[in-house]
Amino acid sequence: MIAIRLMIVALLIAVVALGLAWLFTGNRKYLSYIGRVLRFSMVVGLITALLYVVERVVLR
Repeated sequence: MIAIRLMIVALLIAVVALGLAWLFTGNRKYLSYIGRVLRFSMVVGLITALLYVVERVVLR
């Protein structure tokens, strides 16, 4: 569980840093990077959740 919490913190730091970079520069590429980071995190989160469910079913 600590690994998941650390990954969430890293995700929040990355999104905030990219958001600040966009605010300071006005360059829209940082917004696309935020979208990519969020999409990637959603895919990883979905895979992690599915693996958790499979683990719970197998160990039952």
